[in-house]
Formats: sequence, C-alpha cells, structure tokens
Amino acid sequence: MELLEKIGSPIPLANLVLGAIFENAAPPWVQDADELVQSPDELPSDVISAGEVLGLDADGIYEQLVTSWGKVDAAVRERVGFAGEAALVSILNERADSRVDHVSTWSDGFGYDIAFAQGDVSAHLEVKSTTRTGRFTAYLSRHEYKVMLRDPYWVLVVVRLTADLDIAAVGSVPRDWIAAAVPHDAGSFGSWASCKLEVPGEVIEDRVTQLGADVASRLPLWGTVQP
Repeated sequence: MELLEKIGSPIPLANLVLGAIFENAAPPWVQDADELVQSPDELPSDVISAGEVLGLDADGIYEQLVTSWGKVDAAVRERVGFAGEAALVSILNERADSRVDHVSTWSDGFGYDIAFAQGDVSAHLEVKSTTRTGRFTAYLSRHEYKVMLRDPYWVLVVVRLTADLDIAAVGSVPRDWIAAAVPHDAGSFGSWASCKLEVPGEVIEDRVTQLGADVASRLPLWGTVQP
C-alpha cells in the first residue's frame, strides 16, 4: 500500500521497488550493509540479479542500498535509543532516594541523556543502546564529546536490549578510550561534528561504577552477554 501511494513521485519506479525491498523485507545482512558492502563490487549476486530485473546496474543498486540503509539505520537507532534510555531510567527510579532526570526528553543541549543523583553520588549518563550481539556501534556528537571533556560526572553508558527491548546488559566505555578514538581536526577550515565509534567488546567495562556500588550492582553486567 505504501508503495502504491508513492507512484507518481519523482523517484524512479525501479528505485521505489528496490527501496521497499531493502526497507521492509531486507535480509539480516542489510543492517550491517555499511560494513559488509562498501562498493558496488561487494553487492551479493542475488541483489544484483534483482536490480537487473528492475533495470538497475550495480552502481544504481548500490546507491539505493546506501539510501535505504540510512533510513532504516536512523529509524532503528531512534527507536532502540529511546527504549534503552527509558528502561534504564525505570531501573534507576526503583530506589526511592534516587533523583533521576531524563533530560533528553526535554532538551538536547546537555550533552547527556540522564542526570542521576543519590546521596553523594552524581552521574551524567550519555546512553547508547543496541539490540545486536557482537558489534557495538555508537554515534557521538562533538557536543557530547566536549561535555565529556569538561564534566567529571559524564559517562558513556552502553545498553544491550533484548528483542522485546528489555535490558539484557549494561556497561560503560572509558573516557580515555573515547578521547583516543575520536577523529582530530586536520586544519582550521574543517572540523568534525559527529563520529561513529566501533567499540571493541574488551574495551567495555562490566559496571557503571559512577552510579555507586549499590545501584551499579542492580544492573546486569555487560560481560554476562556473550557475542
């Protein structure tokens, strides 16, 4: 039905059809297309055959794959990201003496998602979530990075969710690893605004110690989930 509604749009019909396949009936590898298929030469043969039936060459198929992957990836990151934050907020609120503010629901200017306080403990949590096992990819804005540099309470928290978007594991990424991994400006006429971090499993710490021993112990350890 959605495809029929797009008929008459300036998008060629072949791209509409192939885009619908990639976005609505894609095989599992499409979610990792940014890593698995980095040029037209790396397209799977069945995808090339399907594209050729529609009148598209390898370049045209690859261009549509990049377009569709971007849409799917952005939608998934938004849905999973909010679910991870909300689930973590729910757990943090279980302690009556905790003060939890889900700041990202009303402002994107803080450079983190959740402000937490309990007694003498304070933490500013930038939360990155995934439903995948194995690969962990996080997108970090320059603003978030600059806040990390000046805010001693800032911590990058990684959350792995189940298929039902329940928390399966929680960990954290060391600040020094982040500082070493982000890109560096090459000159005064250009600067990075956001970056993609591929975080190795061995880098991720099992606990979020910044939450204090009591609260950190209530969260499932990152190491309990095996790739």
